[in-house]
Amino acid sequence: MRRELSVPFETRGQRGLINVRVLANDDPWASGHQLIVPDLDAETFRGFPICTATLRYHGQGLNAVMGWIQVVARSFDSSSTVDALPYFAGAAPFSSYGHLPTFFDAPANPDHPDGVWTATTFLTVVPDVLRTREVVPVAAFTWGYRLVGGHPSTLDPERRDHTNWSGHRAVLERDYPEWTFS
Repeated sequence: MRRELSVPFETRGQRGLINVRVLANDDPWASGHQLIVPDLDAETFRGFPICTATLRYHGQGLNAVMGWIQVVARSFDSSSTVDALPYFAGAAPFSSYGHLPTFFDAPANPDHPDGVWTATTFLTVVPDVLRTREVVPVAAFTWGYRLVGGHPSTLDPERRDHTNWSGHRAVLERDYPEWTFS
């Protein structure tokens, strides 16, 4: 099943559009899961979501340098964390950062207990591109999956209010105290 969402945004005096697509993973080998799980049992990973968000934006050059920040909440252990890539973890809260970055995530946690895994994904800008550690949210959406009896079902992506970080400011400040989340 494929679920899509468009989220308009405006930043640096230009308009843009986020195109979000969430689909159930029907082929974990094709999606590359064996790269992170060498002894992949594809059946246990089948059905988990794949989320891709691409940008269309009228700004050019440095105006189009942006980042993605994701906060994950899990109902089965009541935890929330910033989901940064390992090479960013501790240094920056981004899952990706650059010129018109594409967001991609394919969580697959067949060993987790039943519950809901939700992510709030923010498109962000650093106002001066790279000189400070200040981040401003531009737009946001949620997505995820529900796990019941080891079987995942994807949750529809939904647009979220990005102002005040959709209630995730405390988690962001806890995990990245050297950054300012404006």
